[in-house]
Amino acid sequence: MNHNFFPVLLALLTLFMAACGYRFAGDPQQLGRQWANATIRMEGPGTEQNPVLAQKIKDRLRSLMVIPSHTATAPDRTLHIQLEPTQRKRVLEDASGRADQFEMTIEVRLTLEEAGQSRQFPVIIWLAKYYEPKAGASFLSTYP
Repeated sequence: MNHNFFPVLLALLTLFMAACGYRFAGDPQQLGRQWANATIRMEGPGTEQNPVLAQKIKDRLRSLMVIPSHTATAPDRTLHIQLEPTQRKRVLEDASGRADQFEMTIEVRLTLEEAGQSRQFPVIIWLAKYYEPKAGASFLSTYP
């Protein structure tokens, strides 16, 4: 096959994506300027329980919504993210009583304050099942 075929195909694919209106995540034109003077606040007991997760959620939203980390003027809208404590539940245990499959639940509530008004959004619940092979300790002795 010709060596020039793949670069030409890549260029045509890129032009086609731009022509059909596809936008990459973090593109400022995707959301317009409505979030340019906004701020995100992480709140709730889940923020204190897992500050790394809270910061990652905040950074990811800031990137996706093209929200600057600092603004020169006071923000005209604030997105409050209420992070509930992370819950971990045993799903399966082996014959020795050791837990090896768990279910983790994270619950988030969003509130947008704008022009003196507050709007609440539906609760977001993330659920993940994961496996810990040969967990070193019994689940009951580690987690109440």
